[in-house]
Amino acid sequence: MALLFEYGKWQSIKDKNALHQMLKGIWKQRMFVETDSELTEAETDNHYQPFLQFDDNQIRANNFVGFIQNGDEVIEIYPKVFRQHLPNPSENEKMLMLRHIFYWFSYCRKWNFPFNQASLDTIDINEFPELIINLIANQFLETVSKQPLTMYQEVEEALITPRGSINFKRYLSSSISHGNFQNIECDYEPFLFDNKVNRVIKYCSRLLMKQTKFSENLRMLQDVVFILDEVEDLHCTIHDIENISLNTFFSDYTNLLNSCKLILSQQLYSSNTYDLSQWCLLFPMEYIFEDFLAGFLENKFSKDWKIEYQKSDEYLSNIPRVFNMQHDIFLTARHGSKRKVIIDTKYKLRQDNFKTDPKKGVAQSDLYQMVSYAFKRGCTDIILVYPNIADDLNASDNFKIISGFGGADEITITAMEIPFSSLTNFNELDSMLYETIETQLNKLLQ
Repeated sequence: MALLFEYGKWQSIKDKNALHQMLKGIWKQRMFVETDSELTEAETDNHYQPFLQFDDNQIRANNFVGFIQNGDEVIEIYPKVFRQHLPNPSENEKMLMLRHIFYWFSYCRKWNFPFNQASLDTIDINEFPELIINLIANQFLETVSKQPLTMYQEVEEALITPRGSINFKRYLSSSISHGNFQNIECDYEPFLFDNKVNRVIKYCSRLLMKQTKFSENLRMLQDVVFILDEVEDLHCTIHDIENISLNTFFSDYTNLLNSCKLILSQQLYSSNTYDLSQWCLLFPMEYIFEDFLAGFLENKFSKDWKIEYQKSDEYLSNIPRVFNMQHDIFLTARHGSKRKVIIDTKYKLRQDNFKTDPKKGVAQSDLYQMVSYAFKRGCTDIILVYPNIADDLNASDNFKIISGFGGADEITITAMEIPFSSLTNFNELDSMLYETIETQLNKLLQ
């Protein structure tokens, strides 16, 4: 097993070609971006993949975290915020990193991770793939055994005695045109245990059974398949899940389907129906950092602030209307001043000595971008948010930009760290983050 950190050291692998082909196939499915319009020309090339760098028989991680399993070879990739402090992590330190990842996902909205922090409390598994399988197997077994799902299932069938509604178009093309007048094409919805949801769960359970090496995981998945014995074994894809609509009463099954998406969205299909010898879960950390902070603000501060994520209703140029602006997070105070704040997330680790730099580790291009956004929005407060580089936070730094039009307008850009990770006080991370953000926002309201 290889353990990598984002942009860390190079490591040797056994089969470079097979791994490279696998990652190209994963990228072609493009479950990591919303539309192809976001991709550059290089990213649409058939040989492109953004996950790993290759040099002979060595690999180096880019900005994705998670795991890649190619046959017996497992590659685990962890966030760069731990790279300097945990270069050779112990089993307990690996679990601490996993707990951080689960914590970040608990506030994400776009990256819907169907597990919570409490899920890890009773588990003693430090291999990333087996941990995910264990959590999914537990989730499957607990839900299907406690709340078996029977639901209306759409059925299209030729019957001698009509049932439901007659599909005349299909009756004409499939029955009358072949002289089978007695076969009436009908559409109806019986109340069945053998439904789309249970078929997807059963299919994913069989996939994971082929993959897991842990006897406990295998036992739980076998129990799930046994409970779903009356459900037909059918090949399923992520598109089958997207076409399923569930009543809000079945929220547990919504979480199950999110788990199935994790499996099917990054599965490479082969001639073997239940082949999962190549699979991975990979998440781009820049987006996780941004999504996490937006979700945290919405959860903790929405009473006093209107929080808009990826706000993109303005253009830098009015004539012609071009250069669309997209803010990571846009805040508007709900009371009093209606103060506006642009928050830009920067998933970058500034150098340990950045305080001695007059620029405080802030890229000049970032400052240019923020000033143009502030000018267009009529917003005088900008916050650049960085992950902490140590448990003791560095104090924030301010940059004052005074307008050249008589100096009447002044923009304040604050570069601040947030407690994104903690090696010594993880259990207090949530409260520390709340206090840090609350202090900064209160300064703006005073």
